[in-house]
Amino acid sequence: MTTTISSQASHVLRPNDLPSKDRGAGAKTVPLVTSERGATTYLNGMTIFAPGAQIGHHSHNVAESVMVILGRAIVDIDGERHELNTFDTTFVPANVPHHFENLSDTEEMRILWTYGSVDSTRTMIETGETGRIDAERSAGSEAGERTRVTEIAEVDVKEGHEAGFEQAVREAAPLFQRADGARTLTLERSVEEPRRYRLFVSWEHIEDHTVDFRSSEDFQQWRALIGPHVESLPRVEHVQNVLTAF
Repeated sequence: MTTTISSQASHVLRPNDLPSKDRGAGAKTVPLVTSERGATTYLNGMTIFAPGAQIGHHSHNVAESVMVILGRAIVDIDGERHELNTFDTTFVPANVPHHFENLSDTEEMRILWTYGSVDSTRTMIETGETGRIDAERSAGSEAGERTRVTEIAEVDVKEGHEAGFEQAVREAAPLFQRADGARTLTLERSVEEPRRYRLFVSWEHIEDHTVDFRSSEDFQQWRALIGPHVESLPRVEHVQNVLTAF
């Protein structure tokens, strides 16, 4: 369901109704909150382990947290092994090798995992093979083309207007959130140049910003809100992620 607050849809996800991906060796994964379902800052999902199953030693380019939601497990974190009971939770920093095993030879084990970025990857230690988490699909499905971009708007503010500009951006935030394709908005202030700000807005497609939003009444309202506080029009460019190292 979409509301007037956000252009994104809300979801109720039921794992039993969702497709799964066979991870091999008795493990399968059910992606839950994915980029396709609206994730902007994290990914999560569930992995189901048959009795005695384990997955290969691997690492991620971002931090990962895992909760055991059924059964008992062993986690190997860079060679250090720990037994886990239901609801025990792990935190593993980026690039630290680890894997999970089902401690039981008779009962199923399940984990709920969360990665700290939509640009998360998995690197298998044995082979060195790396793949994006959000590119993993069930058999027969394909990943769509990645089109998400981040708008970076650099703004120089008039002396003494810093607080007024920040308040104007707060007031304008709902205009962006309800725009088609807008996913996140953050504002950052330069330390070296305190009157310089950078606005970061992620969009599903560049045209969501350059065509649809810029031709809307909300865009005119955005410019009217910040107009009294800025020295000149924002300097804008769009970028795409090419590396998330940790």
